[in-house]
Amino acid sequence: MPQAIETFLHSWGPDPVPLYLAIAALAAFTVLAIASRNRIAGWRENRQIAQLIRRLGVRSIRGLRLADGTGGEVTLDYLLLTRDCLLVVGIKRYSGLIFGGPKMDQWTQVINRVSYKFRNPDEYLLRQVNAVRALVPGVEVRGIHLFTHSARFTRDKPANVLSTRDLGLLPKRARLKEIPDLLRKAWEQLHDSLS
Repeated sequence: MPQAIETFLHSWGPDPVPLYLAIAALAAFTVLAIASRNRIAGWRENRQIAQLIRRLGVRSIRGLRLADGTGGEVTLDYLLLTRDCLLVVGIKRYSGLIFGGPKMDQWTQVINRVSYKFRNPDEYLLRQVNAVRALVPGVEVRGIHLFTHSARFTRDKPANVLSTRDLGLLPKRARLKEIPDLLRKAWEQLHDSLS
């Protein structure tokens, strides 16, 4: 054993076990800090989504599964009752730069100069919107993609895209009494049929 290490160990006394315990505790703390950092980021992201959902809708249903009318099924992250429509919200947990638009077959995510292609989410969103429309005909139904805080659109963010960064730009939350009767009744009918 080199003389410097031996001298250091003896400076802790005849028994270096406390030093080993201190090193093990520091290593465990480091691993725990790294692991909890990811959990904290996920918790923060979920909190931002929840705040935005509350701001957008007076009422919400989460994780709704509906027949899509073509023999398949769609899952809605959220269905909201808003001031002027029923709103389908698809949560997109992407990070990095996002390039996409309504007329593009594939959108691109760029992380650390590496590009990843993914299918244009508008097609699935349209299936979701149509599934809701089939259940409540005659009511305005729209859809948006909600991208999390870690995603950035550098150019021309599509009109049907919202980011958790946009929370401060949204109007105040509507109250139930501000919702038109036709829309409120359609929501109640939909809610009752799903229960």
